[in-house]
Amino acid sequence: MGAGFQRVAAPSVYADVARAATAGRTVVLGLPLDTQSQPAGPPSAPAPAPAGPAPDVAALVAALAAARRPVFVAGRGAARRGGAARTALTALADRRGALLTVSAAARGLFAGDPWYLDVCGGFATPLTAELIAGADLVVAWGCALNMWTTRHGRLIPPGATVAQVDVDPDALGRHRDVDVAVTGDVVEVARACATGIGRDEGWRTRSLKARIAAEGRWRDVPYRDATGGGRVDPRTLSAALDDLLPARRTVVVDSGNFMGYPSMYLSVPDAAGFCFTQAFQSIGLGLASALGAAVARPDRLTVAALGDGGFLMSVAELTTAVRLALPLLVVVYDDAAYGAEVHHFGPHGHPLDTVTFPDTDLAATARGFGCAAVTVRDPADLAAVRQWLAGPRSTPLVVDAKVVSDEPSWWLEEAFRGH
Repeated sequence: MGAGFQRVAAPSVYADVARAATAGRTVVLGLPLDTQSQPAGPPSAPAPAPAGPAPDVAALVAALAAARRPVFVAGRGAARRGGAARTALTALADRRGALLTVSAAARGLFAGDPWYLDVCGGFATPLTAELIAGADLVVAWGCALNMWTTRHGRLIPPGATVAQVDVDPDALGRHRDVDVAVTGDVVEVARACATGIGRDEGWRTRSLKARIAAEGRWRDVPYRDATGGGRVDPRTLSAALDDLLPARRTVVVDSGNFMGYPSMYLSVPDAAGFCFTQAFQSIGLGLASALGAAVARPDRLTVAALGDGGFLMSVAELTTAVRLALPLLVVVYDDAAYGAEVHHFGPHGHPLDTVTFPDTDLAATARGFGCAAVTVRDPADLAAVRQWLAGPRSTPLVVDAKVVSDEPSWWLEEAFRGH
């Protein structure tokens, strides 16, 4: 299935687990029965990997020097390097006048930078798509450039030079042809490029900076609020939550038609503040992931954004959240359906009886597990969330948001064009 395997030995347990946690891929830990009964060895770190040759950046430096409208796309590989990647990539971008964007998995890496365009690909704002379409150089930093990040290849203009930097040579050109391929750590490569190239403003102008500030977020894009009839527009809901919630937050998003709204309307402080659970293309993984995030980062409010289908598939996780008294906010975008399937198959005349549900009181279900809960049909109903935020937060709060879902979300429409 493509996962790694790490057998854990008692004397080296710390190093074995650390090696698995930093492998950059899914790793199955093997813990034999006899090992489980042995005393753990002393804390230790895995031996550092031997230093490889310095990355060859000559072709990338030449591409950067020739470009007038460069765009950097940082992916999961860059996000794993955290602050070091942000510092190195923004320094190089500042030197060459590049605009900054990310794949969905790296959302938040450049949060707060005035040249940050947010997510590239299906989630991209109209401004982000417009600017990437005008780029003459696109550099992917630890980013796969898969169909989701490139809108099935249509987002990157045909005449642009495409470069890719990845520590794994097998990742280079895996999803699309690239003109410049560099094997190496994104931080080391960015630093090496910065020392070998002069300064240029690129396409960073005062007017473009103002456009990014005014149009760079989805919540800045005008829309017709469809709230009414006992259902709230998911854009209106998400924007209102964004204003309510503390800035120090971890947003964990399950999969489904709804997922673009919390992903793009709820801001995050950094890449560690965004947990995207779509790697397995399955719904129902968000709530368990949110429990882990809440335990790992008690200094931040964890927000689990789920569809009603994914929520019901994983609802038993609420028992653990209540037992641990986690200050967890669970927002269920409840359209009484598997929304992606409705919008995918409905237009073709397929029956939808197996993917639509009776309207269910999910707030009552949550109370049965011991959670606090509220049903939201209008933004005014979020007063209960404000009250919970101001209190001790000693039990999870589940928000059953009855959302409008007459049309597919913008990202789902884009994804369907590739089918």
